[in-house]
Amino acid sequence: MARLSPLYGAQEARAVVGRLLADKYGAGRLERAVNGEAEFKRVAEWEADLKRMEAWEPVQYVVGYEEFCGRPFEVTRDTLIPRGETEQLVREILSGGPKKRVLDIGTGSGAIAVTLAAEWGEAYVEAWDISAGALAAASRNAVRYGVQERMRFVERDVLAYRPVANMEKFDLAVSNPPYVPEAERSGMRPNVADFEPAQALYVPDDDPLLFYRTIASLPLLKPGGELWFEINERYGAETEELLLSLGYGEVRVSRDIHGRDRFVRGVMKG
Repeated sequence: MARLSPLYGAQEARAVVGRLLADKYGAGRLERAVNGEAEFKRVAEWEADLKRMEAWEPVQYVVGYEEFCGRPFEVTRDTLIPRGETEQLVREILSGGPKKRVLDIGTGSGAIAVTLAAEWGEAYVEAWDISAGALAAASRNAVRYGVQERMRFVERDVLAYRPVANMEKFDLAVSNPPYVPEAERSGMRPNVADFEPAQALYVPDDDPLLFYRTIASLPLLKPGGELWFEINERYGAETEELLLSLGYGEVRVSRDIHGRDRFVRGVMKG
């Protein structure tokens, strides 16, 4: 813990070391209390893991997963690490009742898409991502929870996507797209800036709503279909105005657990 305290502070260092011990080495608090003096036989592996974390690599990548809505999801350097705010987004979506056809744009680890497929047992869920590595991880997570038969994973750059004629539309589309302006990259902690995939994080400074405008303009939804976004807290009002200008109804901005504008929902008018 002392080796990581200069990076994270004592409290966070204690938490990440405790997680590493519990999740990778099977040594939870109780076991450590009972067998604290027992010989530790995986010294070389432990030292290698600590060196990774001393270089700011997130503990989630070291142990290989993060929990999301009560399920462990594999994460890799190709995927963002799911956050509590995104979990809140999914819980809000689930509270609205099941949908038949669902689209997740920028799926990453598949945390959103796989969770919706698992919770809505009759849903068909399509997941898009520009990264083949992310899609591979998402596919493995789908297999892990037995929902792969009701899912389709598509390697797609949504900024370059041109819809085909007569495409089947969705009852719900959701996206947690890149929304951190490039100017803020230098201020990000190294565990994010140096390890999580940049193409899933950053947008041009002069066009922070790029992904929201692109996605909301696509003919993806059936009449009455819902569009959900996770957003940059600084652009709640602007994203709301964007959806209204594109003809969505029942547009609302809601706040995350920290009281910040974080989610926008709109409904495709008939």
